[in-house]
Amino acid sequence: MATIPKIKSERKAKPSASKPTFSLISDEKLLAIYAAMVRCRMVQQRATLLFQEGKLSSDLHASSGREAVAASVVIDLQPSDSLSLGEGDWLPAIVKGLALESLFRALAPAPVQSNGFTPHSTAEIEHKIFFSGDQARRPALVRDLALAAQAAKHGALVAAILPSSENLLKPWHEVLADAASQKLPIVFVHYADSAKLQGTSQTGYRGKNPHAFFHGVPAITVDAFDAVAVYRVAFEAIARARQGRGASLLECVALPGAIVPGNANEVEASALLPADPPSIMEGYLKSKGINSAQHNRSIIASCSAELDLATRFLNH
Repeated sequence: MATIPKIKSERKAKPSASKPTFSLISDEKLLAIYAAMVRCRMVQQRATLLFQEGKLSSDLHASSGREAVAASVVIDLQPSDSLSLGEGDWLPAIVKGLALESLFRALAPAPVQSNGFTPHSTAEIEHKIFFSGDQARRPALVRDLALAAQAAKHGALVAAILPSSENLLKPWHEVLADAASQKLPIVFVHYADSAKLQGTSQTGYRGKNPHAFFHGVPAITVDAFDAVAVYRVAFEAIARARQGRGASLLECVALPGAIVPGNANEVEASALLPADPPSIMEGYLKSKGINSAQHNRSIIASCSAELDLATRFLNH
């Protein structure tokens, strides 16, 4: 697993509220996305260490490389929005507000969890986060949540992380068709095979047909390592759902390398970075003259203290 990116201060920080970035995403939002990504990476690293020490029964390997999507899709969700998690991928739940102790207790061996601890009920009540559990029941659950959100007419939506496997994806076809025909407020997120990639664009990676549909749901392909590109398409998909215009499918393609997004005058299109989402986001911030060094130090210090508190029960 890649390490947390180290930031070297090379430019003076611009006032964060002085002007929007080239992408029209505010500096505050960009830094919030980056903070969420670094936090997710730190949680993964701690889980890996504890798993190697035999203190956890599983780690977060299923979430590897998914920091950009988790942060950019979930960061604008409201408390009234529901989130349905894919199997083993807890990063979106962290961004939506799941307590870290709840996460580590869920990953711990059953005897260590103790006192009949069940993170599911607490998270569902407080944050409307729905865990993988029985994957066969999840499509129906997402449909029911979306129908309830639509009936309430408060602009709430459901973000659903779909399984990557084609076999596990089959039960979702009916839900996708219903979402299209009934204009359900759902943002589907699917991690696709890079072999499906056909072409590129300035704001993300798209197929030759930018108006592709999957069971009637408009599908947009985007680079899973590019947090800015993911945020742009997620922002549009969320707005579409809140406005009652129906569901969208984000096809997140994991590429072996990624172009640093930014103004063509500032970043050469041929400049490639390792396929590491936090590092790519760091490069984007630097290209915009946003010095995140102090911000990064604050994130690391705060998250380290939070992780120490969240995992104390494993030492008893």
